[in-house]
Amino acid sequence: MTLLDDAKIITTSNGAKAGTLYSIKPDSGLVDLNITRATTATRVNESGNVVSVAVNEPQIDYSLGGCSNFLIEPQRTNLNLYSEEIDNAAWGKSDVTVTANDITSPDGTTNADKCETLSAPAQMYQAISVSANTFYTWSFYVKRGTMTDIGAKVINLNGDSDYVAAQSYYSQTSASGWTRVSFSFQTGANGGNSYFYPINSSGVTGTIYLWGFQLEEGEHPQETSYIPTTSGSVTRNITLFDKTGIASVTNNAEGVLFLEYAFLNVTESGQKIMSIGENNGNSINIGRWGAGYMASATIGSTNLMFSLSYKFPIADTNFHKTAVKYKSGDSAIWLDGVEELASVATGTPSQPIDKISNAYNGIAGGFWAFEGRIKTILYFDSILTDAQLLALTT
Repeated sequence: MTLLDDAKIITTSNGAKAGTLYSIKPDSGLVDLNITRATTATRVNESGNVVSVAVNEPQIDYSLGGCSNFLIEPQRTNLNLYSEEIDNAAWGKSDVTVTANDITSPDGTTNADKCETLSAPAQMYQAISVSANTFYTWSFYVKRGTMTDIGAKVINLNGDSDYVAAQSYYSQTSASGWTRVSFSFQTGANGGNSYFYPINSSGVTGTIYLWGFQLEEGEHPQETSYIPTTSGSVTRNITLFDKTGIASVTNNAEGVLFLEYAFLNVTESGQKIMSIGENNGNSINIGRWGAGYMASATIGSTNLMFSLSYKFPIADTNFHKTAVKYKSGDSAIWLDGVEELASVATGTPSQPIDKISNAYNGIAGGFWAFEGRIKTILYFDSILTDAQLLALTT
């Protein structure tokens, strides 16, 4: 018998439909997660193509290669107009000609444009107004043509210094496939109208293929999933998940919650946490607190059974494994094969554990909602041995 045989809840990044991420156990649907996102979104599928998902449909993503993960993102707005139509007049061009829909794009259809520079100082840009003292990430997909160098820059027209100094991104490109390049920056005190140059004077002429431009506001220095636009900006809403009525498969007296996950970023302020339990004195939380890993268990707060919490001061965007074991007199938090904190506090639990969600203490509305990638959620209704916890989190 394996550990998975003992698990009462097994949820992975596999079966899904609009509004639901299926759990493997229990197979009755009792703990199938309800997914809420009021807009469509995109993901990278098994073939490596950027594809759309419906309103409330989970983003089962393969952009990292290998196995899938459940991508859980914050709300973001793409301010870059005509993100796939560089031939549009919204794009200023100097000594650049554009052939629309010339090759297959990252979405698997023939809608990517070829850009040919006719002189060494050739330039192409889009004017976009940005807010002052604000973080942004600008990203787009690129594939090599005949050019042997390609530069980009972002300049502000209202007195700030260049947001992105002129630089080459040629080394990131490939002739055999598409690469998504990105530039993160913070605006200055002026903000306002700015020029975004995916083609800046590079000293060479030739061809380059471009597609999928995105400018989004957000503290973390990386792009989120692609948001296509035409004549106006487009917003992708936050993703939330939850499921109530699960008390028949949980045990408020003892158990283990396990999560294999990665954060989207480690620089954005605030807490990003998922939990099993509710804001009623019985909950187990796993996520990020500030810039550190965080896990906690608060069981029977009315009776002061115990409150156990741990924060590691450094986080990253790699996948990690955390397990929280809780029981009167025998509780612990494990991270990547190491027992980081243990407690022998005792007491009596109060109300049942009846909810799972990507919100701190299961608070409605997605309070401190977890943002990241989840491969596996496991729940056991009794504690595991140290040897089992070591195996589970290694």
